[in-house]
Amino acid sequence: MKSRSINQILFALFLLVVGVVLLLVNIGVISLEIKELFVVFYPFLLLVIGVSMFLKRLFSRRKDSLSFSFFLILFSAMLVLDRLNYISFGFWDIWKLWPAIIILMAFSMLFQKKTIKIHITRDGSKTGLDKETDGEIKGYRKGSGLSIGDISFKDSNWALEPLDLSNSVGDYYIDFSKAFIPEKETPVVIRGWIGDVKMIVPEDIPVKIRSKISVGDIRIFEQKTDSFNRTLEYKTIGYEEATRKLNIIIDLKIGSIRIDKV
Repeated sequence: MKSRSINQILFALFLLVVGVVLLLVNIGVISLEIKELFVVFYPFLLLVIGVSMFLKRLFSRRKDSLSFSFFLILFSAMLVLDRLNYISFGFWDIWKLWPAIIILMAFSMLFQKKTIKIHITRDGSKTGLDKETDGEIKGYRKGSGLSIGDISFKDSNWALEPLDLSNSVGDYYIDFSKAFIPEKETPVVIRGWIGDVKMIVPEDIPVKIRSKISVGDIRIFEQKTDSFNRTLEYKTIGYEEATRKLNIIIDLKIGSIRIDKV
């Protein structure tokens, strides 16, 4: 079923209900003021919008708004039950639903496995386009920007392009020794809140590395540091003159960073 047809059906049903009620008001069967009509019917409108958003995301490839639409359905359903005199629930009672946010996060972590968006550009700039990579990507992404999962690039002869990876919670594993590295400087940027980063770099590839971590330890080849608010930089001799090289930037809040040579 197409999302457009779903929207049309739901909107038509809503118009049908509104039309019937307005007809009953006009012929005197029921008596409601305009303000009372709005108070009575806006929960039904919110419910239609929530169901429409949920079904649209459910039948499409993009499911990043499922949590929001489900919460909207829950909130509007509580208001509808109040209007039907089953429960007592007002608009400002929305704060009572805060445990539902925790439940949604738990279900997302347990059951949803979605592709984390990775921005890859030919020239290293951010274009906002999402392209598929040869790496293995596991996890999911919420519409709010909260992404949880592990990201790894370890397939044989995977094509390396400029990478800008961002994750909230999860580990990174990148094996450059198995990658096809182009004859140019390739930027690799990794950002995250909580997680571990591990990289394997070929000995014959010059690298420039800038790493920062708030809580955790960093080890780049034979250099290492630990404790709080640590930064560690490394640059291969002759890096500027090399044609094929890696420019790596890593910024983590909590976790560990380890880069080894093979």
